[in-house]
Amino acid sequence: MIFLILTPLVSGCIDADVQDEPIEPQIEPEIDTGEQEQPLEPEIDADEQDEPISLEYALDFTFELERTAENPLRGFYTNYDWGEPVYDFPSSLEFAYIPLSELMSGPSNFTFDTGLEPRLLAAEERSHQLILRPYIDYPTKASGLPAYLEEQVEMQSYTEHGGGMSPDYNNSELRAAISSFIQAFGEAYDGDTRIAVIQLGLLGFWGEWHTWPHTEWFPGDEYLTEVLNTYDNSFNETLLQVRYPVANSPNLDIGFHDDSFAHSTIGDVEWYFHPRLVSSGADEHWKNSPIGGELRPEVQQSIFEENSNSQHQNFTQCVEATHASMLLNYAAFSGGLNSSNETENAEAAALSLGYALHVSHATLSNNQLNITIVNYGNAPFYYPLSLQIIDSANTTLMLELPQYLLGQVGSTLTLDVSSLQQLNNESTWVLSLHSDYVLPNQEILFATAPGNGWIQVK
Repeated sequence: MIFLILTPLVSGCIDADVQDEPIEPQIEPEIDTGEQEQPLEPEIDADEQDEPISLEYALDFTFELERTAENPLRGFYTNYDWGEPVYDFPSSLEFAYIPLSELMSGPSNFTFDTGLEPRLLAAEERSHQLILRPYIDYPTKASGLPAYLEEQVEMQSYTEHGGGMSPDYNNSELRAAISSFIQAFGEAYDGDTRIAVIQLGLLGFWGEWHTWPHTEWFPGDEYLTEVLNTYDNSFNETLLQVRYPVANSPNLDIGFHDDSFAHSTIGDVEWYFHPRLVSSGADEHWKNSPIGGELRPEVQQSIFEENSNSQHQNFTQCVEATHASMLLNYAAFSGGLNSSNETENAEAAALSLGYALHVSHATLSNNQLNITIVNYGNAPFYYPLSLQIIDSANTTLMLELPQYLLGQVGSTLTLDVSSLQQLNNESTWVLSLHSDYVLPNQEILFATAPGNGWIQVK
């Protein structure tokens, strides 16, 4: 997909009035699979040939969610280190665990060029942004502790989860290394569009911020706050996620990732993901920071079957409770979907994640274009996002959009379009979405059928 090449913005021609009129979140869009409604007939005064033509035009658009299957920053994704996909499941993301030892070789020596860049380049070639998590301790794998720290940091062996070596997180040299790494990481990669989300990692088994059942090995809130603040101060643009709402994380612009999604996500158990968000006051954090994670490996093979077993929780209810945008689901890409019905269910589940922005209505009067946009998804688009209007001569108008929450409608956007070519059968306008925080070869599509009227959707 090739992104539009824009001409310079036309200055002084955009006027935006935003009026929020929330609707009930549970209302579903009325999906029309037929042709879009006929627009009002343009009103043209043919007697005044030397005057600017006054045009009145109105158009309703058809909701079409399926065309957004590869939209950035939402849906299912896989880990290419675990194996090449055998099924072409729609995706705009991919995941990587990266040992700290591949990113750091000394107190102030970092190896991003060999430990991170190849992964970013490979993902970009696949039109994917990368979600990554640095780790030190990954059960069943060799330690990710940088080699220069091996003689300085005491390690605890364990047999649970397949066994491994857990470092002493109270060690001052290790703490200095973690702080130095985070700051250098932010300086080098904050705002890099090849990265979708950074999961904080580094601490605990799998970088998941726990050492259960050896809870005494995990550091206390004072040090967790230090790590959280270092990440928050080092990354002002790139989205962040942490496993649990611990320490001061609910007060920061950091989202959360549930790595046991649809297994221990909702319910009355206090340590489950959503109850824990609620008890820490972070259950509405999704409005500003993304929720992600992993569909629990044990349920990936069965959750979308016709008669799935009871080992998992209801996927739709988990999404509605958490407002998740993106989930690691290796089985969907590796042959774990065993029937066309199961594949259809998985694809529908992926489409339920994240945002789904729909242009519902547009009216033109006296060179003012009014556009109504509604989000029928479960979460916002978290990076800055703009509406583009381009005419047949490639003149482009751009307007920064507000952040649309679930079910939010009535944000009537008003633009002065006097600089655009007059609409007629030979001259159309195309509406599209643009963000500087996606790859050049990615497109953010409206959940709207393109149409064939004078005003169309890209």
